[in-house]
Amino acid sequence: MTARVLIVEDHPLVGEATANLVACELGDFSPVLSSNAELTIQLLDQEPEAWFRIFLDLDVPGAYGLSLAKEIRVRGLAGRTCVISAFDSPEYFDKIRQWGFLGYVAKATPFLEFRAAVRSILDGVSSFREEVPAHKQTAIRLTRRQTQLLELIRSGLTSRRISAELHIAEGTVNNLVTAILQAFNAGSRAHAVARAIELGLIDAGPDHRQGERLHHRGTG
Repeated sequence: MTARVLIVEDHPLVGEATANLVACELGDFSPVLSSNAELTIQLLDQEPEAWFRIFLDLDVPGAYGLSLAKEIRVRGLAGRTCVISAFDSPEYFDKIRQWGFLGYVAKATPFLEFRAAVRSILDGVSSFREEVPAHKQTAIRLTRRQTQLLELIRSGLTSRRISAELHIAEGTVNNLVTAILQAFNAGSRAHAVARAIELGLIDAGPDHRQGERLHHRGTG
């Protein structure tokens, strides 16, 4: 029977990266993505027992603090749920643990550690760091070119289209991407973008100006 996994995440790239990780570990599964609190509650109420696992971002539109975590708890689904969040609040961490959730994983977790946590959650083994580190200013510094590149990746552009946009060779684009992945200790472009967003190095929203440039280029 295909396992159904609910991924509550309002950023498409982060949701896709999480789904890809689950696919690598679980194989046969059916992912369902929800980008806001209202839809999440509807899905929980429709088939509460159908969810094999739930990966929950606390900060999606319509959710406040631990509001969605409480909704999951009252439905008896805490034991199937792992919080994946940018919040490093010790209070949140302690509450989630006390309420019997399967885990609490920070989005800024290094890729290999993040993947190991996802694997544990899918196996039904709890994954909590012993302590939540205090927020530290990131030591990662991006060049102007790297920032441009990440913003274009966030917008969904391929290496070929980025090459045309920045007027550089496609091989140079790939080399820059490799350097960025190493800087963020990321296993994929989506994960690197997610890390950059969480660290405040690029904006989370779509680059509307980039879309306009591409539109004009295609119609000119």
